[in-house]
Amino acid sequence: MTELQHTVTAETRSRGPILDLLSRSTLLIILLVLAIVAHFLSKGTFLTSRNIINVLTQYSILGVLAVGQTLIILTAGIDLSLGSIMALSAVVTLSVQGLGFLPSLLIGFAVGASAGMLNGLLVAIGRVPPFIATLGMMQVALGLAYVISRGFSINDRGGHFAQFKVLGVSSLVWIWALVALLAWFISRRTRYGSYIYAVGGNPRTAKISGVPVTRVLVFVYAFAGLCAAIGAVLYIGRFGNAEPTIGRIALLSMSMAPVVVGGTSLFGGSGGIGKTIVGVLILGVLNNIMTLIGVPANPQQVVQGTIILLVVYMFARQERRKQLR
Repeated sequence: MTELQHTVTAETRSRGPILDLLSRSTLLIILLVLAIVAHFLSKGTFLTSRNIINVLTQYSILGVLAVGQTLIILTAGIDLSLGSIMALSAVVTLSVQGLGFLPSLLIGFAVGASAGMLNGLLVAIGRVPPFIATLGMMQVALGLAYVISRGFSINDRGGHFAQFKVLGVSSLVWIWALVALLAWFISRRTRYGSYIYAVGGNPRTAKISGVPVTRVLVFVYAFAGLCAAIGAVLYIGRFGNAEPTIGRIALLSMSMAPVVVGGTSLFGGSGGIGKTIVGVLILGVLNNIMTLIGVPANPQQVVQGTIILLVVYMFARQERRKQLR
């Protein structure tokens, strides 16, 4: 076993009782219980195939953003700019739709990936803290979205980006699944995946072990930016337009909440895509339950924020215990 594999294994073994509590099996049990409660409150309509597909479609955009955020958090980083990058990519994509579907799609993807790459360069080479670097990018991307769109909504005139169904399931869900599968494969089945966990677990040890820390950081931020651009396409497909205000809709809490609830540590090195997907579903079902019992939108955000704070508090306690050993 190589020194890098020893490092990753050691980090995995030191996760402690908090991460055991948030194990995949526990998360699945929580999801199952919430689904049963939602089914009961909806008088038998929640666990129908039609409603489940609707929930998956509704949370596909959040799911794609959360996938990108997961890889960054695994490196002990954070990206506050994903919502703004999504807005910028959406506005740019529809601003150049006259060039045709494929060119406008590729340009939108290039904008998202480039913005993410710039974040990665600022963090890895410029040594700017991720919070500061991505906070700046959030403002820049959102400002550019307003400048390009002049503050107005841009419609998908030809309907080229409209969602369609495959085997009765929206294309938005299939795209989310493909993005998640790709991210899972990279993080769990490639050398770069080991690098990502190693950087998040202990960057100094990782660098000594030969991990290309700079390339890893640039890659994860660029990949997250690409996920934001894909989320922009899903938004256009679902709503038929793009506007800069969607950058405010997809705020930090939206992309971070499923990652945290899923049990990926904000301190890096533990967690993964599978847990984030379950986290998305848990939040989806929980919000569905609150809607069924008549909880307004703002109190729903209070509940989400409270859950995030509790989970982060548990991780912080676990991290302090590890440092005292």
